[in-house]
Amino acid sequence: MGKTVTFAVGAMALYTGWAFLAKLATNGIPAEQAVVYTYAAGIGVAVTYVAASGDAIVRAPGSIGIALAAGLFLGAGTISYYLALGSGSAAIGTAISGMYILGTAILAIVFLDESLTASQLAGLGFAVVAVVLLSR
Repeated sequence: MGKTVTFAVGAMALYTGWAFLAKLATNGIPAEQAVVYTYAAGIGVAVTYVAASGDAIVRAPGSIGIALAAGLFLGAGTISYYLALGSGSAAIGTAISGMYILGTAILAIVFLDESLTASQLAGLGFAVVAVVLLSR
C-alpha cells in the first residue's frame, strides 16, 4: 500500500499543477488548442519515462486496444474539462469533473469485483456533498 499512496499523492500534486496551468492557458488560447499542447508535452514525458525505464515494450493487442480506448475517453474528457475551465470557474469545473473517481469506483465494484469499506463509501459520499456545495 505504501507505493500506492506515494504515487497517488504525487499524482494529486501533479494534477493540481496541471489543472491550474490549464486554467491559465485557456485564458489566452482556445481550450481545444490548449489540449493539443498539453498532450504534446504529456506524450513527451511518457515516452521519456518508458525509454528511461529500460523495460521491454510489451505487445499485448487486447491490452493495447483497451489503452487506446482509454485514450479516446481521456481525450474527449480533457477537451470537455478545458472547455469548462475556459468558460467559468476553475473551482467548479475541477470539482465536478473530478467526480470521475465516483464513476470509476462504481465500475470497479461492478465489473472488477473490487470492494469498498464503509469508511471509503462514506468518503465518496462526502465527495459528492463537497461537489454540490462547491458548485453553488
